[in-house]
Amino acid sequence: MVKGFSKRKVQTDLTLGEMLKCGRETKNMTIEEAEAGSKVKAKFLISLERDDWGDLPSSVHVRGFVMAYSKFLGIDLVDVLKLFDREKKLYKKELVHNLSYKKSIKDLPIIITPKLLGYFAVVVLVVAFFGYISYQVRGFAGTPDLKITEPGNNEILDADSIEIRGIADNDAVLKINQEIVPITNDGHFASDLKLHRGVNVIKVEAINKAKKQTSQVLTIEYKPKTALIDLQTNQ
Repeated sequence: MVKGFSKRKVQTDLTLGEMLKCGRETKNMTIEEAEAGSKVKAKFLISLERDDWGDLPSSVHVRGFVMAYSKFLGIDLVDVLKLFDREKKLYKKELVHNLSYKKSIKDLPIIITPKLLGYFAVVVLVVAFFGYISYQVRGFAGTPDLKITEPGNNEILDADSIEIRGIADNDAVLKINQEIVPITNDGHFASDLKLHRGVNVIKVEAINKAKKQTSQVLTIEYKPKTALIDLQTNQ
């Protein structure tokens, strides 16, 4: 016990923090002086006096702080430790309650209200608007899509006609060797093309409203069956 200090009973209707603070202020002592005398860091003493359990370390360490601080202040340890144990249990109970409450709030289902539906409708309209603008800009500034699915390039055929198939932007103008070919709503096109004997060069073009174009060139060789037979015979 510090010289000049005497143990005394303190009213237990105070909280632990109030009891400790009252004991310190009764002796006109600063936190710094209490830190030096009790050997407990000032930040922990402040948390104890404010009943800030969340800012304190484990309960084992806190119990030691409380005992050292109480002994230094001359407060009866029996009263202090009873209060410490009671408030520790209350704090843990409150902590569990708060965690359970937060979890229950998190698990609550979303309640659909007219106001929520209104917000959702606004969001959908905004997304649709900007999507439409983006589509128009892409269609104006970019080149149209074009993909030939049939036939493959550099094929050799013994028939005098061929069907050209593919996919393109449905708002584009499609041409095969300068002849316009219709495109379906889902972007498909197909056209029969007459071949001449030998190598045929087929140019497929897709032109959008901004006059941007994408083109592909196929090389198809037409060899009648008689020519193929002659070729095999000569070999």
